[in-house]
Amino acid sequence: MEKVNILWTGGWDSTYRILQLANKPVTIQPYYLIRNKRKSRDFELKAIDIITKEIRKHPETRCTILDLVLLKVTDIIKDQSVTDAYNNILTTDFFGSQYDWLARFATMVKGLELTIHQDDKAFSIIKKHGDLTKKRNELIGDYFVLDRDASTDSLVKIFGNYHFPILNANKLEMKRWAEEMNYIDIMNKTWFCHSPKNNEPCGVCNPCVYTIEEGLKYRFSKRALQRYRLNQSLRPIKDTVFYKGARKIYNAIFLSK
Repeated sequence: MEKVNILWTGGWDSTYRILQLANKPVTIQPYYLIRNKRKSRDFELKAIDIITKEIRKHPETRCTILDLVLLKVTDIIKDQSVTDAYNNILTTDFFGSQYDWLARFATMVKGLELTIHQDDKAFSIIKKHGDLTKKRNELIGDYFVLDRDASTDSLVKIFGNYHFPILNANKLEMKRWAEEMNYIDIMNKTWFCHSPKNNEPCGVCNPCVYTIEEGLKYRFSKRALQRYRLNQSLRPIKDTVFYKGARKIYNAIFLSK
């Protein structure tokens, strides 16, 4: 059985990829990287546990999902050349600090799948600084890898060791596929919020904002959507002297509930 190594957060995109493989005779090795002070960690691990059990008992499942490998970010090997490459790209394009330690982790696991999709910031950075090549695999489906000859050295350091299996998809396409395959109930058990409120997605952290704006606002409570709208209304004054006071009032009224 072919083995697929994948970063799994319990979120929408990585779970979609797991489900793509569920009815194929493959072995899936999921990895979860633990960061300190991450409020969503327990929610993500709970989602992974629930979804794993759901897939294993699904009548059409043919894959084997191995036990989740947990690794602390602080245990990932240091590589100053990777960190320097991340900082180099950061001078022109903002993207999350996780891409530094994820890139270092990707040197440890051959063919690690990273489930960024067409609306991700990371994809726009790849297109700006390099190019991709499609690989064909009849069993696990097509995927992309970085074209090293057409990409900057810094981009190769950060994204050169991944397989990208879902770059052509967006969240609504994933939703339609899950509905057609009768997997939507499993997809709706995914977790994405970084700052949960009352055990629900907050509506204002970056993953929540992306999820809402990419068409999945049905995943949110009315309260979370209210937080989202009010938070968005503060954006025009973000760089003014009024922002700090408005944000303080907003937090006291809405984010504490």
